[in-house]
Amino acid sequence: MANRTDPLASIVHGTNPQNLIENIVRQRIYEQLYWKEDCFALTAETLLEKAVELRCVGGTHGGQRQATNFLCLVLKLLQLQPEKEIIYEYIANEDFKYVRVLGAFYLRLVGSPKEIYEYLEPLYHDFRKVRKVNLDGTFCAVHIDETVQEMLTGSFMFDTSLPRIPYRHTLVSVGRLKPRVSAMAKDFEAVRKELEEKKARLLEEEVRRREENLEIEKREAAERIAHTYRDRHSGSMRRRNDFGEDRRHGGFGDGEARARAREGKRQRSRRSPSPGVREGRGPKSTRRDREKTSNSEREAGTGDMRKEDLSIQETNALRAKLGLKPLKM
Repeated sequence: MANRTDPLASIVHGTNPQNLIENIVRQRIYEQLYWKEDCFALTAETLLEKAVELRCVGGTHGGQRQATNFLCLVLKLLQLQPEKEIIYEYIANEDFKYVRVLGAFYLRLVGSPKEIYEYLEPLYHDFRKVRKVNLDGTFCAVHIDETVQEMLTGSFMFDTSLPRIPYRHTLVSVGRLKPRVSAMAKDFEAVRKELEEKKARLLEEEVRRREENLEIEKREAAERIAHTYRDRHSGSMRRRNDFGEDRRHGGFGDGEARARAREGKRQRSRRSPSPGVREGRGPKSTRRDREKTSNSEREAGTGDMRKEDLSIQETNALRAKLGLKPLKM
């Protein structure tokens, strides 16, 4: 009688609730001393006292594949099939984390898809750690939100096959569930607004900096243009002033030195005519002038020869007086 399901329990997923746990695992549970001593004659009210005493979660472990106390209580819940409100209270319990995991796993086995998503998704915000028994008997720490995620997405957990449930987006598309709102949506919205405001401030600063740079470039360009115009205007005025002063003094601006140089050159040319002019071969000399020049040169040459002949005769006269031989002509 202790291993039978409550006669008032209803069929779940078309079968006896105890059949949700595999037969071989159930036999391991029935053989456990904890099942025989502590789970005997439990009710929905007294089972909570045993659930509070849980210190780990898991399926079977060790060489003998002994079942954990957690799995024994899950099977007891399937036998008793308490009201859903009691299970909801288990899940809402924040003081005892193992009681919360026990209620969540039981609801995952017997609940409808809508109930499972509505009551298990809020557990995503529970980040407390629980101890889990591994297959080899060792322990590891897992978070409650990780365990709930495995319940909603996995197909096998704690040596138990989980009933299949449709995906959440499928239930949302048919209108059975509302779109999930993250608990951090407000934080995300605040961060998004802060980032947008910061981006807007940076954009305004960038625009203002570009405008300032543009104004600076415009002023620099205007100063360069004004400086260039000023230089050109001052140069033209200086040339005009120099030209006027030189006119008053009979010169040509700053070329007073050049004018003096030209005047000196002109005077030198007057004092020393060019070789062509001295020789009568200037540009205005005629053929007759050139002939006269050549005749005068020949006459000057014969005169020189005669002078040379006279000097030789005088020399011979003197040599004759002295008794010397005369020089040959």
